[in-house]
Amino acid sequence: MNRSVRNLSDNDKLVLQSLLGRYALRYHLAGPEKDDLIEETFLALATRPEVFFEMSVEQAVVEAMDAVFLSRPLTAE
Repeated sequence: MNRSVRNLSDNDKLVLQSLLGRYALRYHLAGPEKDDLIEETFLALATRPEVFFEMSVEQAVVEAMDAVFLSRPLTAE
């Protein structure tokens, strides 16, 4: 079976979005900033779906969200 061909089901996407939302809490973001971080992380994971066969889903989310968060420009408050 070619694992890279597998697409995420709607249920998989809901579970992943929920996990991303829970993990985003550690960055103390709210509103649009939190939503943007979740969306950017989801897109980062979607561009490299084979990562889910290389490590656990939780570890993939941790690494992807950390990379996305660290690559974001700092905003002045």
